[in-house]
Formats: sequence, C-alpha cells, structure tokens
Amino acid sequence: MAGASPIVYNRARSRTRPEQPGAPATPQMVRINEYCFPHIPLYLYLAATYTRFLAVGRCLDMPLRLNIQTQSFCNARCAICPYPVVSQGLDQGAMEWDLFARIVDEAASARFLLTVRLDLQNEPLLNKEIFGWAKYLKSASPNKYYIIATNGELLDRFSPSDIRESGLDLLVISLNAHSKEVYETVNCGLDYDRVMQNVSRVLSDPQLRQRTRLNFVVTEQNMHEVDQAARYWDSRGIRTAVKRLQNRAGSLDGYETLRPQPGDPARHIPPRIERALRSSPRDVTGCSLPFYQMNVLFNGDVILCCHDWNRTAVVGNARHSSLREIWNSGRMNEIRRLLLRRSYDQMDSCRECSIVR
Repeated sequence: MAGASPIVYNRARSRTRPEQPGAPATPQMVRINEYCFPHIPLYLYLAATYTRFLAVGRCLDMPLRLNIQTQSFCNARCAICPYPVVSQGLDQGAMEWDLFARIVDEAASARFLLTVRLDLQNEPLLNKEIFGWAKYLKSASPNKYYIIATNGELLDRFSPSDIRESGLDLLVISLNAHSKEVYETVNCGLDYDRVMQNVSRVLSDPQLRQRTRLNFVVTEQNMHEVDQAARYWDSRGIRTAVKRLQNRAGSLDGYETLRPQPGDPARHIPPRIERALRSSPRDVTGCSLPFYQMNVLFNGDVILCCHDWNRTAVVGNARHSSLREIWNSGRMNEIRRLLLRRSYDQMDSCRECSIVR
C-alpha cells in the first residue's frame, strides 16, 4: 500500500542522469532515487514547492509522486489495514484502460514527477494485466521510477519474465513477520507457505533480486521478531524496510491495540525498530503529503491523501480534469493552507490521523 511512514533501509543504490550544461537544478534532474536515498529528492522538491506556495499560493506544476489504483480490491484481511471494514461501505471497481492511458500520458510530460506507484489501498496483482499496464507506463515514461507493492500471495500468477519485462524498478513485498504464527496474526487471510514460496521464486531470479524490497510494519504483535526478520534478509543481501504503523487517518480499527508501546522500560528495543518508531520530521513540520503526493482511485477520483481510506476528501476527478489542474486547484490549495496552519480539526481526513497527532 502507498504510505509515508518513517522508513529504515538496510542499503541503497543510486541512479544518475546527466544534466544539461547550464541548466538550473530541479528535483527532476536529481536522479538519486527517492526510494534508495528517500530524503534527498523529497527535501529538494519540498523546498521548491513550499517556496512557491508561500510566494504565490501554488505548488510546483506536478507532484513528486503519483499513486494509481488500477482496481480497488484486496485478497487479504490484514490486521494493519482498514480494507476489510471500509470496503464494505464504499464503491469498488476497476480502472478503465482509456483513463489509465490518459493519466500515464500526462504523467510522461511532467518534469517534476519522479515516481509512479501502481498500488493504492489495494492488492495490485488482482489486476491480471498489471505488468502489461506497467510496461505501457515504462514505455511512455522511461525516466520515471515505477513501483508495485504487494502482499505477495498472487506473485505465482506471473512469471519472472513478465515482471522483468514490464520495466519494474522496485517490487515491494509486505511480509510484516518472520514466523508463520506471527505472519498469520498480522497478515490475516494469506497463505504463509505460498507467500514464502513466491518470495523465494522472485529472489532466485538475479535481476528481480536486485529490484525487490521486503517491508515490515512494526506492531505490538510482531515487534519481538521484526528485527530478527530484517537481519535474516539483510544477511542474504535483500533490501528491507521497517516502517511505523499508522492509523490510516483514523480508519484502522484496533489501532491502539496494534501499535507498539516503545516506552515500556522492561522491553529491550533493537536500534532498527527504535528508529522506525521514533518521531519523524513531520512531527515538527506538520503533514507534507498533499504538497508532494497525488492519489488517483480506480474511478478517476483524486483523494487528498493515500491514508484517506474513507475517501473523505475527494479533490477532483481525472476523467474531467487534468492532473495539473487538480494538483493546483482551489480546493487543494485551500487544504494546504489549513495544513500549514495545522488546522487539522477542520478536515475530516486529518482530524484523527496518527501522522499529525
């Protein structure tokens, strides 16, 4: 799923692109990928977009990141995800090809847009054509970095060559556990053995091995083994990321029992986990997500934030307006002004969000 939690990485790789002589530096030209060195492009982009917003009341022309939901369904009932509850009361469906192509074609010309994710509040591999769609995206925008995050159970629907030839830059598999017992507690409804077989199959491909990262969201239930899991995969040369649990803008039932209690003096917390739980710069600066990230649902609705599972803040629709128009619409910029004033209580999507509370 698309998120913005603090992340601890075990290693990183750079991607470079030559600049034109005499050309001004822009976030697009800084080709150190944000998912390898996540702070550098993000901070450069935020510095530029905040400066423009404070000066003229508008952000840069396009976001740094774009999340696209090609369909809205999921095959799991994970304890850390609102999907099992919120999907009951919201319309679900699949994106039409014409809408996807329109979004991708506009994104291709966006000079500030660096990363495109083909997952958003869903399990992307339920779209049986997802890697074909990704291939179109990569052919239209070869300089963009494209990501798919999955729970991994459906990876055996696709051959390694399907994934490789799509142009995938990063495949994120959400494991969230090390042992079968804990896995089935956190990732409810998924087959641990099938997922692990799929992980092994992906990692046995030399090219995909270099493009894969394993994610772990820290909860009270898995906290005792996340560091062990990350070390296990680190020792095998696989990238890992440890992330802090969020309450998904208040939509995650049971968040208080799921979130770890790092202040317990009787508990030893490994440094990696402690870093993931530590306060982030956002706790000081306020929420910056709507200043750099855009989220398009299957029906074209653009939601304010990837954590807004209840779709309480729909700021436009990509069927009726361009991404550029929506990104700097009056509605979006009014919300940004509220965020800068930290007026979270005036926005349903932010009122109870753990990112700012």
